[in-house]
Amino acid sequence: MKLAPLNSPLYAVLALLCLAASCKEEVFTPEARPLIEQYFPLELNRPAYYQVDSVVLRAVVGGIAYDSSRSEARETLVETFTAADGTTVYRGERWVRRDDTQPFRFEHTFTVSRDARTATRSEGNLTFTKLTTPFREGSSWDGNAAFDEKRSVRVGGEFLDVYQGWEYRYTDLDGLNTLRAGTEIDSVVTVTQAEILDLLIDLRIAYERYAPGLGLIERFIDARHTQCVSCCNRNTEACSPLPWDEKAEKGYIIREELIRRD
Repeated sequence: MKLAPLNSPLYAVLALLCLAASCKEEVFTPEARPLIEQYFPLELNRPAYYQVDSVVLRAVVGGIAYDSSRSEARETLVETFTAADGTTVYRGERWVRRDDTQPFRFEHTFTVSRDARTATRSEGNLTFTKLTTPFREGSSWDGNAAFDEKRSVRVGGEFLDVYQGWEYRYTDLDGLNTLRAGTEIDSVVTVTQAEILDLLIDLRIAYERYAPGLGLIERFIDARHTQCVSCCNRNTEACSPLPWDEKAEKGYIIREELIRRD
């Protein structure tokens, strides 16, 4: 049988049919991971580096001193184990150095875990529920439910009930942030943990920000307290309108920002 020439209209029709039907190349689109996995990634041996700026209030002769410092922290998940309830738990290590001319020194261990609904982190005998599902602006939860919120923390030689009154909630689900290295990232989720603005004796401001694929990119805590002694000899009327930088007598401020992830 004689075949039709290659430039025959028959071949053109066959080619069109092929493209429209069975000869069309299939494109594979991977299923998107759940949001809680994207925003709280758990990967072994992938360190995250943070710049940490901290201020600790200390009582000194004649008043209160603000002791400030800057350091770099490196956090890495190094191993996993199975908890009694079957949950896979990741153990991490936090190492810290003053600057890039110094070696990292071990600071402490921590653990993190995640299921379909929550992401948690434990350190210093405290367990925090960092994220919950669904991601919905205004949605709130008790992120410190695993411990007594009145538990005091030793700061600068004083004890402070840092976590009392905290209420976690999503306040932004589509933010834009710029990392220390200058990289802009979008779809940033902000978890506001505390906004206690008792102008008389207590100030608690705390929040964390998370980005897909990176996890925690920023953490901030401002926890200060006063009895109006140092500034005003217990004169609360004179103390109340003063800015916290003038009247605070104990507490600390920490800002931790992601530099990079390897």
